[in-house]
Amino acid sequence: MPDSSSPSIRYTAAGAEHRVSTGSWVRMGLGIGMALAGVLVLGHYARQALPQAPLPIVAQIHGDLDVTERSGQTVKLSAVRGKVTVMACLYTVCPHGCAAVVAQMQKLNTAYRKRPDFHLVSLALAPERDTSDFLKAYAEGVGARAEDPWWFVTGEQQRIWDYMTDELQLQAPAVIPEEKRLNPLDLYEHDLRLVLIDRQGRVRGYYSVFHPQPEIATVMIEKLDRDVQRLLDNPAE
Repeated sequence: MPDSSSPSIRYTAAGAEHRVSTGSWVRMGLGIGMALAGVLVLGHYARQALPQAPLPIVAQIHGDLDVTERSGQTVKLSAVRGKVTVMACLYTVCPHGCAAVVAQMQKLNTAYRKRPDFHLVSLALAPERDTSDFLKAYAEGVGARAEDPWWFVTGEQQRIWDYMTDELQLQAPAVIPEEKRLNPLDLYEHDLRLVLIDRQGRVRGYYSVFHPQPEIATVMIEKLDRDVQRLLDNPAE
């Protein structure tokens, strides 16, 4: 019988011990993974089961504004009362973040254009340039059809600016000093947030879909999508 202290026996025993140790760690790792997966699943269902906190009421729109739509017709912004509405400033030659704002409105238009209780409004920041004829061509360029629930409106500049600040509670637009302009048409700085308005004309949120930090922009885009759907699904909210 071989000596139990021989190297070959010690090697075999060590190998067995190693196999047992490795198997234990594998089983432990699988157990931890399954436990974490269970926690995540339970957390998901718990979030669904728990009632959501109501969206904040940031402001109440009281005033009205007569504007000219891209079709050439005069419309009142109060005409969208009773619908879930998203409004935003628009400067068609803006070299800053307007493209991101319009892109998000394009997505919302594609998603909800067939709903009679949804509307989009783009407010011309520079009516002297962005006339109804120009806005009509611009709207066609971004894929907004004439029958879509998306107004591109223009009018008297000061009245539009007052509506943005007094009713929508957006930051007041301002003229950019000439030495700070990125190009000759970079005339105005303005609030780039989208405004979500409920059926009662109450501002329920602001969304910075253009942000220096891409992670924040992504969060804001996702939150806007969720909040729009939430207000559409819950007319009483």
